[in-house]
Amino acid sequence: MSQINIHPIDPSMIKKTTKVAIKAFGKGVTTILPKKNVWGFYAEQDDDVLGAVYIKEVAPQEGILEWIFVDPDAHGLSIGKKLAEAGFNAMKDRGLTRQFALVRDDNTASWNMFAKEDYKQVTVLKSLFGYHIKSFTERFLYSLASNYSIWVKDERFEDVPIHPRQFSILKTLGFATWIGASLSLFSLRGVAFFWIALAMVPAVTLVRIIVAYPFARQYGPVRFDAPQGGTPLAVILALLGSWWPTFGYFLPREDYWRDDKFLPYAGKARFASWMSMVAVYIGASYLFPETFSAGLNGFLITVIVIQLIPFFPLDGMDGNVVFKHSKLLYALGVLISIVAILAY
Repeated sequence: MSQINIHPIDPSMIKKTTKVAIKAFGKGVTTILPKKNVWGFYAEQDDDVLGAVYIKEVAPQEGILEWIFVDPDAHGLSIGKKLAEAGFNAMKDRGLTRQFALVRDDNTASWNMFAKEDYKQVTVLKSLFGYHIKSFTERFLYSLASNYSIWVKDERFEDVPIHPRQFSILKTLGFATWIGASLSLFSLRGVAFFWIALAMVPAVTLVRIIVAYPFARQYGPVRFDAPQGGTPLAVILALLGSWWPTFGYFLPREDYWRDDKFLPYAGKARFASWMSMVAVYIGASYLFPETFSAGLNGFLITVIVIQLIPFFPLDGMDGNVVFKHSKLLYALGVLISIVAILAY
């Protein structure tokens, strides 16, 4: 097998790197993938493009590692590591000392790599404020990506842990309560709907946490991470009277770990969480029939259907995690969800 080489991207290579991105993320990625003026590198072996990294200067001293992807058939060859190193070095050479990257929450291969480069998984507020106004739009759009997190390399965060840990469950439930209150107030459906919707969002969130824990714990010591990416989107849509799911998730306690070891447990935990929402949907139809038919059913259906979609840009939801664990279990989840929605 010949050597893997890393080359700067020129305009003639963008179509080829886009094809690899589609293999890695699905066709939906083409809607947001840059199509011209790309700065970055691609990996090549025997004239085949196996991956690419796209980087961007967004403000003085600030750069974003926008995209890094590898052909799924070429995993295990350290291509991602080589591409990332090329991107890190290019930003360093250009004086971009404050750097940002978007990482899916279960993509441990990427976050291990960024953590070793002194990137930190900071809170949404820290990633949005304290930087140049020119780069705010880019960082804000990153913060809308559900089940992704913005990782930041910044000398001011040297003492910050790699992953936020304190009071994650309380923060998640507090945020869910705020979403429920906003959803209730701004949907204007009356007092009865207000109290039930106010309780429903934190209740669903808590139920998900409770049912997921024993399955995740089978792996060993785990921690709960509060949601990062998608929370600004949840706030915006709640003020418009819609519920966007941001629930958080269990992960191993280690800073560095391999998702292939945890995936069987994560798959079962996410399946249990997904089915708990279906159970809540069915239970609400019996316990609160008037409120259910007044709009609560629509909110719950939306949240359940979003979990069914196993590809980009919803690849961090329950469906994709379950799908990667077991296609049979995923098909069962889809069947149960559809039957429940049609029946109730």
